[in-house]
Amino acid sequence: MSAEAFLALIAEPRYWVVIGAAALAGLVRGFSGFGGAMMFMPVASLLYEPKLAAVWLLIADDAAALPMLPDALRRCVWREVLPLGLAAVTAIPFGVVLLVIADPDVMRWAICSLILVAVLLMAAGWRYQRRLSLPATLGTGALAGLSGGAAALPGPPVVLLWLGGQAAAATVRANLVVFFGLTAIATALSYWWNGLFTAENLLTALPLIPAYLLPLRWGSRLFARSNEQQFRRVALALCAFAALSGLPLWRML
Repeated sequence: MSAEAFLALIAEPRYWVVIGAAALAGLVRGFSGFGGAMMFMPVASLLYEPKLAAVWLLIADDAAALPMLPDALRRCVWREVLPLGLAAVTAIPFGVVLLVIADPDVMRWAICSLILVAVLLMAAGWRYQRRLSLPATLGTGALAGLSGGAAALPGPPVVLLWLGGQAAAATVRANLVVFFGLTAIATALSYWWNGLFTAENLLTALPLIPAYLLPLRWGSRLFARSNEQQFRRVALALCAFAALSGLPLWRML
C-alpha cells in the first residue's frame, strides 16, 4: 500500500467514524472486560467489509488489552475458563471459513442479532442456579468460537453464561479477559492461515491502536469505582446501542 493510498484512506470520514467506534470499544472493554467487539464490529462492518473490520479489531484489541492480562490471570477461575477456551479454540477455524466465504450483509445481520439476543436475555434477568454440565459448557465454548471466527464476536455466548451465573463482577471480568486472550491466539492463527493479514490490513489498523488503548485505561479505572449493578447495566446498554446502530436496515431507509 502506497503512502498516498494510506493517507487517502485515513482521510475518509467513514474511517474516522471507525476510530470513534474503536475509542468507544476500548472504553467498554476496559470497564467490563468484554464488549469491545460488540461496540466495534457492528459499526466498522457497516462501513467496511466484515473481514477487514475483524482484522482491525483483532490487532487493536490485542495490542491494547495485553496489560490487562497479568491481573486477570491471578483473579480468573481456571476450571471455568479452560473448558470454554479449549472448545472455542477448536471451533474458531470453522468460523473463520464462514467469514471468508459469507455474504457481508448476512454477516452484519448475524453479528447484530447475536448481540441483541444476548442483551435481551441478560436484561430480562435470566440466571441459572446450578453449575453447568461439561457438555453444556463445551457447547457454549464451541458456539463462542464459531461466532468469534465468523464475526469477531466470541463474547455473547460466554458473557451470557457468566453473567447468567452467580459470580461477582470482578471474577466475571477476569474470566472474560483470560478467555479472550486464549481465543485471540487461535483467531490470529486462523486469520493468518486464511490470508487475512495483508500488509494493507495491518498498516491501516495501526491508527486504531492508540484510539483503543487510551479509553481502555479509562474504562479500567471506572470499573474500579463501580458496583455490581452498574457493571451489568452499563455493559448491556452499550452493547444494545452498538447492535442497533450497526443493523444493515439503516442503509435501506
